[in-house]
Amino acid sequence: MRLLVCSKRDIHGAHFLNRLLPALAGHDIVGLWLSEKNRGAEDDVAELAELRFVERTLPVDLLFPLIDALPASLADQAADATFAGLARRHRAPLEIITALDAPSCARLAALAPDLLIVARFSHIFDAATIAVPRYGILNVHPGRLPEYAGLHAPLRAVIGGAEAFGCSVHWITPGIDDGPLLAVHDAPIDPESCLLAQLAGLYPLAIPTVLAAIDACAAGCRPPGTPQDRRRRGYRSMPSPADFAALRHHGLHLWNPLAYARWLERYLPPGIALPALPGAPR
Repeated sequence: MRLLVCSKRDIHGAHFLNRLLPALAGHDIVGLWLSEKNRGAEDDVAELAELRFVERTLPVDLLFPLIDALPASLADQAADATFAGLARRHRAPLEIITALDAPSCARLAALAPDLLIVARFSHIFDAATIAVPRYGILNVHPGRLPEYAGLHAPLRAVIGGAEAFGCSVHWITPGIDDGPLLAVHDAPIDPESCLLAQLAGLYPLAIPTVLAAIDACAAGCRPPGTPQDRRRRGYRSMPSPADFAALRHHGLHLWNPLAYARWLERYLPPGIALPALPGAPR
């Protein structure tokens, strides 16, 4: 199968790809596309700016280039790989996508993928682009669908009083998060853990479902999925300061410095350590 894998240029995208790509051995990964998109609200809401720093700026803009400057033989000893390391390990061309414009859609068509696998990709596919891959586009959404469609679904689940997070695998249609469902996986909300760490654990839940769908498509039998009940649909866009205040009211922190430092250290080769982060005792 010719697979185009699309994710986001952030720490969650790297975490998911480090777990998905090894499972795709035997398939032809024709490209790794990483979305690069800054929404205006990220500059207006302090918590969104904070998340942007810990999810993108620090790991991807500051740390990953330092790792990529190391000899590949050394960098490849790390438990997890940077995006450049993933592209090298899996021999997949890497491309940053700032918009799904006519040139990028033309490049997608030229790659002739059988299937697109999408997780955390920030751009919307139109009907013409969805029709390009023979078997369509499979999306991993970090929320229970149809109740938690849209952005920041894990945050919405916490402040909505849910007992568990969700991870939904569905076919992409011209709408947003509304295509037929293949599976919805649950993960209990841990009040002792931070939102960042629990979000990281959601995307990998989808991998067995994704692999089963790939196998079915390779056998010429695309699984149709189950149509979503639009009567239960709940869609939200960017969160407000009040939403983050509600998160604090539930006692859940955005991120934990010690857990975060340990996460980043997975990208460092043996013998190389991070300096202590503020609030993260060593």
